[in-house]
Amino acid sequence: MIQTVLGILGAPFTELIIFILLMTYVVIRRHDKRLAGISRMKILILVIVFVYFAWMPIVWPTLIPASMLTLSILGMFAVNFYFIYSLVLSRIEWPYRERLTNLAHEPASQEIFPPLWKYGRRFYYGYYIFQSLVSGINPLRFLKEIATDRVRDDIKDALRQMGVQKKLISMALMIEFMKNRLACDETLPEDFKAVMGTTLEDLGKHPWIEEQVNEFLRLAMESPEDLHFPAWTSAFEECATGRK
Repeated sequence: MIQTVLGILGAPFTELIIFILLMTYVVIRRHDKRLAGISRMKILILVIVFVYFAWMPIVWPTLIPASMLTLSILGMFAVNFYFIYSLVLSRIEWPYRERLTNLAHEPASQEIFPPLWKYGRRFYYGYYIFQSLVSGINPLRFLKEIATDRVRDDIKDALRQMGVQKKLISMALMIEFMKNRLACDETLPEDFKAVMGTTLEDLGKHPWIEEQVNEFLRLAMESPEDLHFPAWTSAFEECATGRK
């Protein structure tokens, strides 16, 4: 049975048919967002590489030695395998990226994170599956650690971009954060909590203070050098303008 399957897969025309079916699927589903991970450049490279391996075995199979024929078939098989792997990985990536985007709509909802972690872990497991086999440590441990780090970094990047573009990071959010910390701190006396709670409420009622704090947070996110080294930044701009 295994020899029969290997014999079928070892035929040049079988690999050609598989490649044509994959290309047909990509063309038909070219507007499918779940295949956004496969760029046109990648498809073009796959076509060029496949044609390189398939030209001699299919057009002039009798003109090449058996060793080169086997190498060409292995090359075609590798291209088809990578093509299928890219399609599957792209479909796995889409729900993960979609849930990262959903953070912009409900960043405070804790219900977003379980499916986000689920799809993110599944995507990075597939993305690093081959690297885990040659990592030198337990592949499952390697995949778990790298998936955890990458998903956490993606969430941080998504929240950071949202903070800059959607103005999520603001004085209102900062005051809510301090209120929650104040309420959860059991070491503080109740009268102090009451006074500080009133102070925070009053602080959030001043538009000028809110405007300045929001501007500070924006600079801290977008260009922290303007906060830490304003004189250096001004000198650099003057030097650059003078050279023009």
